[in-house]
Amino acid sequence: KTLNYTDRYSYTAKDITNYQFSGTNKTISGTVTGNKEIIFYYTRKQATLTVHHYIEVTTTKLADSEISTVYWGNTYSTNKSSNISTDYEYSSVQGTPTGTVAGDITVIYYYKLKTATITIHHYIEGTTTKLADDVVTTQKYTTTYSTKAATVDSNYELVGTPNNASGTVNGNITVTYYYRQKSATLTGNHYKEGTTTKLADNETST
Repeated sequence: KTLNYTDRYSYTAKDITNYQFSGTNKTISGTVTGNKEIIFYYTRKQATLTVHHYIEVTTTKLADSEISTVYWGNTYSTNKSSNISTDYEYSSVQGTPTGTVAGDITVIYYYKLKTATITIHHYIEGTTTKLADDVVTTQKYTTTYSTKAATVDSNYELVGTPNNASGTVNGNITVTYYYRQKSATLTGNHYKEGTTTKLADNETST
């Protein structure tokens, strides 16, 4: 702009998208006394990108928060953490995980305990013949579980308690109870009537 000596002038820094004026005076004014160049300096606006990794519906951290400086107008992208316990799985996200920076951004990833299936079998020893229906339940990882033998045909008895009859859930679990036919001892005695005087050796069979 051409001005005459002694003219008054006034220039104001412009508002520029994604940038901020970095000087102290946004308006410069005065009287023309000669050629003059007025320069306004700007810097790219900065913002903070914060990413949290929480247990579902809590603010309990499963991994360290990630905090970084980003610049207005640039694109950003966030991701689920690869450092969380294997007992958990991704559940949901709060906030916008990817986009264009236009201010401070907070993204929260939520995780939940995995669910495992516990299957209980009741078999005749050495077979997969069922003496009772399977029992199938689900439980969350890290919780404790306990199982028990079934009420089966009275002609059968439990062989023993499985090693994994109880414990802590860290994956799908199969517990198998085995049963065997009960055995009985038959003893034949030969006594003189009205006494316990043996007339012949006992006969025993199983």
